Amino acid sequence: MRSRTVRAVRPSARRVTGRLRAGLLRVGAAALTLVLVVALTVTTAPDAAAWGGRGLPRSYAAPPAPGGTMADLGSPMSSLTVVEGAFGLMDGRLVAYAAPMGENAALNVSTVTGSPTTQLGRYPMPGASGAPTIAVAPDQKVYVGTYYDGHLYEFDPVSRTMTDLGRVTADAEYAFGLSVAPDGTVYGGTYPDAKVWSYRPGAGFADLGRVTGDLDVKYTRTVYDPDHHALWVGTQAVAGLYRLDLATRAVTQVALTAPPKPVTSVPDLDYAEGRVIVSYGGYLRVIDAATATEVPVTDGDTGEVTTGYLVSGRGVSEPRRGGVYFGSLHAGAVHVVRYDLATATVRRTGHRATRGALIGFGWARENDHDVLYGFAGNYSGGAFRYDIDAGAAGSLQLQITPSPSPLQHLLPSSDGTSVLVNAFQNGNTSRYDVASGTSKPVTRLGQVEDWLLSGDTVHAGTYPNGALVSVPAAATSSTPLTTYTTLKDPHRQIRPIEAKEREGRIWYTTAPDYSERGGAVAVLDPATRTVDVTRGVVPDHTLAALEVVDGRVYLGSSTEGGTGTDPVPGEGRLVQWDPATKQVVRSIVPVRGARTVNALTLRNGKLWGLADSTLFVVDLARFRVERRLDLGVTSTVRAYGGEIVVHPNGYVYVSVGRAVIVVDPFAFTTATVAADGTQRLELSSDRTLWTLLKPDTSTTFLDLGRYTPAATPCPNPDTRDFVTLFGVQTRVRNRFVVTGCTLQDLFPLTREGTRSYAGTVNPWLDQMVASGAITRAERDELWRAAKRGR
Repeated sequence: MRSRTVRAVRPSARRVTGRLRAGLLRVGAAALTLVLVVALTVTTAPDAAAWGGRGLPRSYAAPPAPGGTMADLGSPMSSLTVVEGAFGLMDGRLVAYAAPMGENAALNVSTVTGSPTTQLGRYPMPGASGAPTIAVAPDQKVYVGTYYDGHLYEFDPVSRTMTDLGRVTADAEYAFGLSVAPDGTVYGGTYPDAKVWSYRPGAGFADLGRVTGDLDVKYTRTVYDPDHHALWVGTQAVAGLYRLDLATRAVTQVALTAPPKPVTSVPDLDYAEGRVIVSYGGYLRVIDAATATEVPVTDGDTGEVTTGYLVSGRGVSEPRRGGVYFGSLHAGAVHVVRYDLATATVRRTGHRATRGALIGFGWARENDHDVLYGFAGNYSGGAFRYDIDAGAAGSLQLQITPSPSPLQHLLPSSDGTSVLVNAFQNGNTSRYDVASGTSKPVTRLGQVEDWLLSGDTVHAGTYPNGALVSVPAAATSSTPLTTYTTLKDPHRQIRPIEAKEREGRIWYTTAPDYSERGGAVAVLDPATRTVDVTRGVVPDHTLAALEVVDGRVYLGSSTEGGTGTDPVPGEGRLVQWDPATKQVVRSIVPVRGARTVNALTLRNGKLWGLADSTLFVVDLARFRVERRLDLGVTSTVRAYGGEIVVHPNGYVYVSVGRAVIVVDPFAFTTATVAADGTQRLELSSDRTLWTLLKPDTSTTFLDLGRYTPAATPCPNPDTRDFVTLFGVQTRVRNRFVVTGCTLQDLFPLTREGTRSYAGTVNPWLDQMVASGAITRAERDELWRAAKRGR
């Protein structure tokens, strides 16, 4: 629901209360003039060409838009999102380390043995928002690479101190893929500069550069090869494996056998006794480190050599008894599997990780048995225990503290009593009760890119698989989720960034997978549960916005591609698309230089849209832009970063970048509701506007915000574009005369006698002229129309 029109109830002029009209008529000419000239400060003057020289007089100053109050309701949910965990020794015992996603994230240390497990401490990493990578050095120091600030932190389990070692490269936002050499040197990769780097205690950081000149590569991950003093590097969004000789700095690309399906990343790689264990887009590949050649993988359960063995989660265990252990997805469950280094055979152990994907491993010696521990699941702090001697397995709960959730989306209920709130990355969803200010979890949807409420059903499009799902609006945490399709396979779409219900169907527009270009239109028919998908509507463009008008489909495009790609040259387009023929009927660039048409909605039969941070209005009959208004927003605008709400109070509220702007739709002037620190905008049935807020000390959107526009004298103003008297449309453009009340609302129509009628209407029209609200010519036309109609 990136843009949504709410149709106001339009009262006729006679329905405006007599008390209100009488009160306004009692305002003397001088006083009324004063009210009218206390004008809203405009960011852009009315477009004279667009008005055709007939509309607003030069002296007219639009009255201020209604003010309002923004309530920061605080964090509506906490969550526990562990991207990767690790095990190490503290005080001689095995402990679990994890730094879950959250503002000013902290490294959590939990015991592993004992029931229940206990938390030994939380060690803050100021400025970090979580850890995509973590590694334990031979001396048991813990290294953590962080999100958003791209720093490396060092935790000393002896002194129990945390040290910020600094940013790993000058442009790093994420530090990825840590590994530690026997001498304590830390190696890693980065996003978005795709560098390789090292950190040597006592010597600091070294930038080792890029392993490829392909600028579409934005991510790198590494593993150190102690037998050949080399670094193995995996890349994304173009999947590749490289060997960097640290002595000579020579780089060699390693050929990998094509998997059953296209891949865009090497999300994980590990080293074990001369073998590099590679996740090639989720498929197992093994490389002989001495020859840099691939070693065929044999599926021990089928006896077949395979290129399609699935790897689930992150990391593999340290070698034990000639093999390494990791997770594999099979028949819908995560299985613990063993890869035998001597025979190059992988085989399921017969045990499942019931808590989720395995994302970090450690060994312990207990009662003369080798016991494997693993983090199990990103979102619950669960762990897996496998006694390989006894052949027994089970689960346990680690003590990791949830953090306030970075927020992704929100959706008010139909009656305005509650708001669904979705968490970024974690994908948890909670229902916030407006009256009590409390939240309860509902079914986990995944990271919602956009969603809508259709009757008593919520429809959503989620990342990372481009899943189109639904759940009852009254869902609880145990309500099952309905999945209609996943667009990632075979359509290569992972972000359904616009969702609208039109003509009995749910329409989605999408952004493609990592390294891909070209979005899609996906149309879900809930009655038949079928989904029709069309790619290539605007070649190489993400499809960012949609509106359907009388069976005609209008799409807004963006030059952006999938994550990890650079925008293609050109500008965002507005196209009319025929869903029957799958062809573009008409196409224009609504705003020169704008890369994204990121919101569309209908108002008074015309299409309103956003191109980057410029508002535009399109006459659909001529398919031509009539008006443009630069909203003055300087924050970065993305394909998913725009919403237009036509409010019942007659004003248009726009969320773009991190700002919220209110627009007078007649004068085309603006005022700022929030200059920064907001994301999303949704209208509730109680006329409030809901948004997500970034607290001043935060780097992410953590809080729920509720904006309440001030009440106006005309709660549901008549916002027709031209004044209409007795059913006849005049050439006089409508406008706000006082805040929230239009010329149409206040025109004193009566069916009383001529003398009384003239005595009422003429003085009122004279007051409008004196105030500058209308011209003398407009006054005469309105008087003639009123006389004819009467």
